[in-house]
Amino acid sequence: MVTTVSKPKMNISKRWMFILGIFVLVQVIFFAVDGTSFEPNINDSGSLFARTGRWILNLKPFTEWITPYSFPFFNLIMSLHVITILIQAVHDAISFFTKK
Repeated sequence: MVTTVSKPKMNISKRWMFILGIFVLVQVIFFAVDGTSFEPNINDSGSLFARTGRWILNLKPFTEWITPYSFPFFNLIMSLHVITILIQAVHDAISFFTKK
């Protein structure tokens, strides 16, 4: 006889507290580091990866529209973090309302 062991699922409220806690922690770190000498040094080499990164960071959304931080890299990471949280929220809402 074969038995399968399923891993326990995390409670949805615990998962959301974890997600929001990580988000707040990252934002506090960004707030503390923004405008200081601890900001990461973006590589200024001429490689394709560095040029692509500079192009993305110099886009209008990260320099003019979404600007809680003076460092565009922090604005990019915050935007990606918010997008992933929204995707998770939509997924949880759909699974909650379609549960039988």
